[in-house]
Amino acid sequence: MRVRTAVLACVALVTLAGLGAGVAAWLVLGRDGERDDARGPVPAFSATGRPSDARPSGTPARPGPHRPADKAPASGPAADTATAAPPSGSPTPPASPAAGKAPAGYHVVEDPAGFTLAVPDGYTRSSEPPRVFYYSPDREFRIGVLVSGPKDGGPYGFMRDSAAQGPDHYPGYRDGRVSRTTHNGNQAASWQFTWNGFEDTSGPRRTEDVCWNEGGRTYDVWVSAPAAQAAEGRRQFDTVLGSFARSE
Repeated sequence: MRVRTAVLACVALVTLAGLGAGVAAWLVLGRDGERDDARGPVPAFSATGRPSDARPSGTPARPGPHRPADKAPASGPAADTATAAPPSGSPTPPASPAAGKAPAGYHVVEDPAGFTLAVPDGYTRSSEPPRVFYYSPDREFRIGVLVSGPKDGGPYGFMRDSAAQGPDHYPGYRDGRVSRTTHNGNQAASWQFTWNGFEDTSGPRRTEDVCWNEGGRTYDVWVSAPAAQAAEGRRQFDTVLGSFARSE
């Protein structure tokens, strides 16, 4: 009887030991799974080979609410720096060509982000979420598009907030102007400014920018160009903005 009891006790110990090893292994696997989840997904890379939230070489870091192609580092208010135009009287940039059309030297692209626009021939797309850029071959001209949800204060408030940060984030920020306007019959705001430019570009730059609400979304379209070629930058901006259309 004593022998039988001892045998049963041994069997029980072996069984418990096996179960303990199994439970320990399960716990280790569970923690590994949690650690894998905590690490999150591998970052997506843009066409330039950098992580999707990286910026071009020499491009300043993202500021607060808005970063067109040459928007610079982290945010900070400077609320009295934007020059507000009267509530009305600011003309909308010429909407030519018609939306979805391209003049000579341009071609229409259907962007995966949900819009179409005409860009100059030879420009290349770069996805830098949440923004999309189209760069000239020498990267001196930069077309930018941001599609987002509605902003507090509407387009004008959004542009005012962005412009208020200009002196803090753009070396040599000057000639800044924010104006109320319309685009395709929608409430809109425009922002123009000049600054000293990136380290990897040729001198001061000029940005032309329009933001508007349409179909429950906020659209922001801009062109950044060398200040010495501001007239060409404006022509590109008028063409890009005039050809811009939401994808249905």
